[in-house]
Amino acid sequence: MILLKRTWSNLTKKSIIFMLFGALLIIVSSSAEVYAQPGNMYEEPWHPASRFAVKEASKKEKATITLVKVKDANFTTGEPGLDFNMCLEVKVKKGRKKAVTQFVQTNVFRDDKTMAYILKSWVVKKEPECGN
Repeated sequence: MILLKRTWSNLTKKSIIFMLFGALLIIVSSSAEVYAQPGNMYEEPWHPASRFAVKEASKKEKATITLVKVKDANFTTGEPGLDFNMCLEVKVKKGRKKAVTQFVQTNVFRDDKTMAYILKSWVVKKEPECGN
């Protein structure tokens, strides 16, 4: 006990405040990890279909195509699977040329049995609003 009193008496107010602040910082940072909530884990059904369409179009056009935004999407259900109709905003880069923003009307089918996607159509539109 005497050793403890002696140690505390040698410390300055500034160093004690610094140690308390450090201890408080450790407590707060560790509690944030415990109480952190995960983000929205739900994904709309057309997001995987839109990523698939972009990947397949990149292969066919031999260009780097990046999905910017799903502007509009809807799907219909049927006996064999889902049929997605989407309007996408993409960036297309061919070779060393500058990337160009394009709007694409696309149709993707997903087979319910195999969960495989099939790109049915990929039509480039001039205006940002795609009509279905």
